[in-house]
Amino acid sequence: MVLYVTRHGATLKNELGLIQGQTECDLSNNGIEEAEKLASIVKDIDIDVVISSPLKRAYDTAHIITEGRLPINTDDRLIERDWGMCEGAHIEEVDTVKCWNFFLNTDDNGIEKVQDLLARVSEFLEDIKVKYKDKNVLVVAHSAILRAIHYCLHQLPEDGDMSRLEIPNLRLIEYEI
Repeated sequence: MVLYVTRHGATLKNELGLIQGQTECDLSNNGIEEAEKLASIVKDIDIDVVISSPLKRAYDTAHIITEGRLPINTDDRLIERDWGMCEGAHIEEVDTVKCWNFFLNTDDNGIEKVQDLLARVSEFLEDIKVKYKDKNVLVVAHSAILRAIHYCLHQLPEDGDMSRLEIPNLRLIEYEI
């Protein structure tokens, strides 16, 4: 299986540096334009299956980049990490190291633990490996989900710090599984 993953297009909250988490929000004009650019790349890839987070920003991005050529499946396990009471806060107000360190992370402020995030993403990956073993799969989701996918497929850093992996909007990443 070849797995292609991308983060949704930018939203106004992204552009302001605010944590969206599971809060619904629309793509910004820039996010729509960037998704349209990615569509020109995706159209040349033989995608068999598209799976998106059910959140509107990811689903809309999936629709734009596939230009409506493929049905878009949703999976609740791809919903963004629950940032609890930190949703809506500026990213600089959050202790990034503690939030993203596998060994230090807790559920302070109602933030979904990294261990729980990795567990649900791992379950998702195991399911699609079986269901789509000979297919090319495109996943459109969120930064936390794509970070979790990466660390489920590759080893965690020795120090447990998952924050160093940057997940920009609309960068297409390919994994051979």
